[in-house]
Amino acid sequence: MLSSLLLFGLNGLVFAETHTIIQKDKKFSTDAVIVKLGDTLVFKNAEKDITHNVYSITPDNEFELKIQKPGTSTPILVDPKTHQPGEMLVECAIHPGMKVKVKVEK
Repeated sequence: MLSSLLLFGLNGLVFAETHTIIQKDKKFSTDAVIVKLGDTLVFKNAEKDITHNVYSITPDNEFELKIQKPGTSTPILVDPKTHQPGEMLVECAIHPGMKVKVKVEK
């Protein structure tokens, strides 16, 4: 009986993932990514001398990294308490051509 409970408990585990989006040549490394609530998005500024300001103003999925200097990485937890399933548009306030769509799933 104990082994059945342990198996049931293990089957119910959910593993969060980390998704890294690199900023290079004033572009994101991808145009779109799918994440789940509980996952982490990491924005890595791989520029040599260019600063970025990554943000989302999508309702229920807002965040802003502020000034992100070259060589830095910043994680954003897609927290089920503050984020909702749906599409999030992420942009750079300094370079308006930089955009990535993030689909948030349960």
